[in-house]
Amino acid sequence: MISREDNERLTQVKAGTPVGDLLRRYWHPIAAVSELARHPTKFVKILGEELVVFRDGQGKLGLIEAYCAHRRANLVYGIVEEDGLRCPYHGWKFNADGDCVDLPSEPAASNMKSKIKIAAYPTFEKAG
Repeated sequence: MISREDNERLTQVKAGTPVGDLLRRYWHPIAAVSELARHPTKFVKILGEELVVFRDGQGKLGLIEAYCAHRRANLVYGIVEEDGLRCPYHGWKFNADGDCVDLPSEPAASNMKSKIKIAAYPTFEKAG
């Protein structure tokens, strides 16, 4: 029988845990391409993380944190645009790499958006 500490260490899969970090080195099927044809975003919970998968207007797949960095609005209700996913609450836009690419409330000269990033994971399509 293993100790409680070893059991905790071996069963936790969130980011930053030993097993969670190991499992994030491998790819995992998270959605069927046909699901994004019906609706442009899909909520996914995998390895203890809540994420949103989407395809932007250029056809690039994105897998990003499910909640906006600003007010934690759920991005599954976001608006898919040419270069990312726009938050439905205040309009912050994130690209497939999790970078904030637009802050409508900031002046054009502001560099605040370059300091904002949410979690993102690489994605690819695999033909059946």
